[in-house]
Amino acid sequence: MLKRLGLKKKESIDREPVQGDVQQILAYLEELARLRTLVHLHMRSEPSQCLGARIELVNDQDLTFSLSFPHQVPRLNPAEVVDLHFPLAGMRFRAEIPFLDRGRYMESTFQLPRSIRFADRRGAMRTRIGSREKASVAIFENLFEGVAASGRLLNISLEGLCLRMERVMQVQGSKRLAPHADLFQVGQELQVVRILNLPHLPPIECSGEVRFCSSTQGGPILVGIRLDGIGSLDMGNLHKFMLRRLPSFGRAFPSRRRRGATDEGPEEDEDEAASLERGEEALEEGATEVVDPLFADVEDSAFSPLEEPSTPMEDRLIRLKRRGKHFLVIMPDDLDRSIFVCTLHVGGYTCSFEARNLVHGLELSKKAKIDAIFLDQQIGPLTGTEVALRLRKMGRLEGVPIFQLMRAPDVRALLSAKASGVNHVVKVPVDFDGELKGLLDHTLGLIKQ
Repeated sequence: MLKRLGLKKKESIDREPVQGDVQQILAYLEELARLRTLVHLHMRSEPSQCLGARIELVNDQDLTFSLSFPHQVPRLNPAEVVDLHFPLAGMRFRAEIPFLDRGRYMESTFQLPRSIRFADRRGAMRTRIGSREKASVAIFENLFEGVAASGRLLNISLEGLCLRMERVMQVQGSKRLAPHADLFQVGQELQVVRILNLPHLPPIECSGEVRFCSSTQGGPILVGIRLDGIGSLDMGNLHKFMLRRLPSFGRAFPSRRRRGATDEGPEEDEDEAASLERGEEALEEGATEVVDPLFADVEDSAFSPLEEPSTPMEDRLIRLKRRGKHFLVIMPDDLDRSIFVCTLHVGGYTCSFEARNLVHGLELSKKAKIDAIFLDQQIGPLTGTEVALRLRKMGRLEGVPIFQLMRAPDVRALLSAKASGVNHVVKVPVDFDGELKGLLDHTLGLIKQ
């Protein structure tokens, strides 16, 4: 039967990967039928037509299978070839299937495909990010002027990502803006792209380019970004994250075992496969290797301060000392926190632990010796002064200077902060070169009084 149909158990792979193993093809179709996965049939006639269908019966004796259609059965001639597209294991595949005959009511019978090929819509595989994972992205047109935006991360690959725009701000003056699709243009360069709160990963920082910015009527505003200038450490961390989420990230065909097979072989959990095919959001999974946020401070970081050849030796030593200082920044808003951390990076302070609340901040404080703490004016239900008071009472960060950011500090607020153990109050928007830079250098003992 195999020779008559011209099928081979294994087809040689030329430039494009091809799955030609008959048993694997049968196993794919049987899994699609078992999970009731929706597949698509693309007609080659004019005008072109695409119909949704489901696989009903797979006949391994005659090497045929049947498709059921919810609305209309396509009118096809015997031996006419159509294109079958289907999802499996988080990837998309395509195959050419010849039409054989009309089957039962609203069904048609097709011949088993000779081979299966990849049909990914993008050049790089992407993984979806569930809403419960709290991953987000902050993008900056420019660190000192222009527009900045933040929102939930929807999906990501090694080459790009998509975010849902939720908050927009004018960087200079911290003026809030209403989100709309005309804020970013296709091809616009982004000086900073910060990927935050990926499971078990420190923040990833790079530059980028806007590939699309659009929204449907009344729907969310989606921004697609191509990632550029990712450091080697961040790229390695992102690659490990993709491998954990997509085991077939290396662009290999998934391996399936046919139902009733007695030989041992790799088999995917049926519940997990069903979850992937029904498009449910993936939950945060346990990491096989946890990357310490300390390693964000590396030589090939995208934000390493550039040294000028004419800079005096003393100034270069001060910048080197700044790189070794570890800050704990507790700010609930991703965009505000990103703007502040990027300001510190430009000033030479490149190692920061970022937290959204007090509990997260205390967990991060165990990673290394903290040299200074920055608190927002309001952190969840607590004010910054209340958080500072709790930090002082715990005694774990004794002697560590605390800086509190305030938008309109008055005498009462200053006295309350002082009584709570706050060493310095910094006015927002932060004037790094005019106020904070010298204050930090003096407080941390980098320069003499």
